[in-house]
Parts: sequence; C-alpha cells; structure tokens
Amino acid sequence: MNFIKKNKFTIVAIIVFLIIVMLLVQVKNIFFPSEGGAIYGNRLENIDEVKIDNNKKQAISKNITKDGIAKKATIRISGRIIEVSVVVNEEASVDSSKNLANKVVEKLTDDEKKYYDIQVFIEKSNNTSNFPIIGYKHHGKDNFSWTKNR
Repeated sequence: MNFIKKNKFTIVAIIVFLIIVMLLVQVKNIFFPSEGGAIYGNRLENIDEVKIDNNKKQAISKNITKDGIAKKATIRISGRIIEVSVVVNEEASVDSSKNLANKVVEKLTDDEKKYYDIQVFIEKSNNTSNFPIIGYKHHGKDNFSWTKNR
C-alpha cells in the first residue's frame, strides 16, 4: 500500500495512457475497418470453381487468330474480368473485328460466362480513325457493348 500511495500520480497516468491507446485503436477500427484485407473483398470467393488456366487462355487466343483477321491476341485475367487485347490486320473492318469478341465467348463454359466479365480491346498497328475499339460484356448480359462512333 505504501508503494501505491507514493506513486499514485504515475499509476493514474499509466491508466489514463492505456485508456487513450484503447480509444485510439477503436477510432482507427471505425475509420479503417478492412485494413489488411483483400483488395477485392469477398468477390473472388468462388473463383477456384471457375478458374481459367493457361490452356484455356491459349485455346481462346488460337480461336481468335485462326481466321487470319487477327495478328495477335493476348489474354489476361484480372479478378473477375477477362481482358483480351487483339491486334488486327490492316484490312480488317470494324464489323469483322467486333465478331472476334464472340470467339472469346465460344471457348468459355456457361459457368465461366456467368462468373467473368469480358473486356476486349481491338486495335490496328497503324492508327486509323475507326480504331481502337473496346467491347465489354457483363457476366449477367448476353451481348457486348461497344464504344460509340466506331
């Protein structure tokens, strides 16, 4: 008891300091609740069930380039979005280039179509007024939406 009487201001200061630290932690948790969590949150929870592997990417790429309209196709998966970059020949028209997006969808299963959004970038090696064109298909929709005035 003698120790407590001699150091009562120090003990009170330590208790007040601990209370302030606990309050600051609570305030931090209120303003930054998901610190350290995944960037996508829980949106990628079931991605392992519909995972697209490299073989599927290569099959899509070959399907796009087999007609000779496209020179090169690159596929990248970013979360729930399949990003396809296509470079077409100089004589390719806008309509024939837009049909290349359907070749991506042909190689996907129904579950993959329902899970992934598809984004297609189509460009020519020379800059023309009609290119590049961009198409986007939401996983809940059946058709692509394309950039206007192209």
